[in-house]
Amino acid sequence: MLPLDQSWYRRLLALALPIGLAAGVLALLYSTIIGKGSNLFFDDPGTEWWSGEWWWIPLIAAGGLLVALMRRSLKIPEEVPGAVAFIHQGWVDPASGPRLVLVSIVSLIVGASLGPSFGLVVMGGSLGAWVVSRFGPDDKEAKEEYTLTGMAGGLGAAFSSPLFAVLLTTELSPTEKRNYVAAFIPQLIAATLGFVVFGVTLSPLLDAYEVPPYTFAYTDLLIGLVLGVFGALTLTLLLGINNVVGYGAGLLHNPLVRGIAGGAVVGLIAFALPLTLTSGSSELKVLIDNVAVLSAALVAATVLGKMAAVAVSLSSGFLGGNVFPMIFIGGASGVFVHLLFPGIPLSLAVAGMMAAVPGAFLNAPLSLTLIAAATVGLDAAEIVPIVLAVATSYLFFAALRYWMALRAEAKAA
Repeated sequence: MLPLDQSWYRRLLALALPIGLAAGVLALLYSTIIGKGSNLFFDDPGTEWWSGEWWWIPLIAAGGLLVALMRRSLKIPEEVPGAVAFIHQGWVDPASGPRLVLVSIVSLIVGASLGPSFGLVVMGGSLGAWVVSRFGPDDKEAKEEYTLTGMAGGLGAAFSSPLFAVLLTTELSPTEKRNYVAAFIPQLIAATLGFVVFGVTLSPLLDAYEVPPYTFAYTDLLIGLVLGVFGALTLTLLLGINNVVGYGAGLLHNPLVRGIAGGAVVGLIAFALPLTLTSGSSELKVLIDNVAVLSAALVAATVLGKMAAVAVSLSSGFLGGNVFPMIFIGGASGVFVHLLFPGIPLSLAVAGMMAAVPGAFLNAPLSLTLIAAATVGLDAAEIVPIVLAVATSYLFFAALRYWMALRAEAKAA
């Protein structure tokens, strides 16, 4: 049942509409500024080796220095939670939110290989947190639900359907499952308003990818299981790269030097592999549209380059989200699978890996499945292998972590 006996919840239902409207307007401004700013430098990247611009290297290095200086002047701590972590905790400090969003805008304009989800979550979350601080009670549940409603309003603008934003928010949130419907309704209202406001001017940030349709066969269920294993291994490789990059960045104790060096490395990767630029949403569309002329080696290098670029961007001080980069890594890995095994339909490979790679660690199987299936254009029967891919990836990655923990304990004994 809905907690209509609680005054804060009745007030939230009334305020969900203006929260979603305001979050949509903020998301529209945020995305417009980032889009126009980054297009000044990174419009229409090439698809071949070393087809980037050499001046991206000093540009992004200078951007890294600028971001480091901004973080110092705005007193932003060295450790900042990511978008998923903010959703997990269900709270954003309304005083720090605008500062984080400002640094995120600059980071994405100057070429960080990150996405907009961080800024959208922080912006919407801090809006909801501010509203509950002004008009709500000093109650933990109320604070979480107002904040999550603001987050859903911001994310509603990013995805091709407000339903995806709400599913992702509710699956990742700390809300107890018995209160799932009560939390879902105000978030859906806010996400729908955010989506409408954003869609009036701009297309959704999560592009719809045009891939050839395929006819479901029972053998695709086995393919889904295999894609799940491959997705977990891909994520394991990404985490390994993150650890190596993080160790290297830790050797540079001066944040200004770390920002310059990290920016230069991101620029070098983009110069060599231009499709590693920015969030990866439009770049994945380019990759899929050109699959007939791309080699498996180039696609594999692009996936590895994107992994490195994301890790370096985060470790050198840039602020941004990794949801869209993870979708790119998964989708590009699916293109690679299709090129290696042409018998696997492109739409199945892309959607399966797009969901399986982030699905290995995110507790959001439903939203990841629907996002992947809808952006590729699968029907109800064709979704089943994607569900299997996500479940297999999550289980295989959990088993792999358990095995590695046992090995570590054995070595320590």
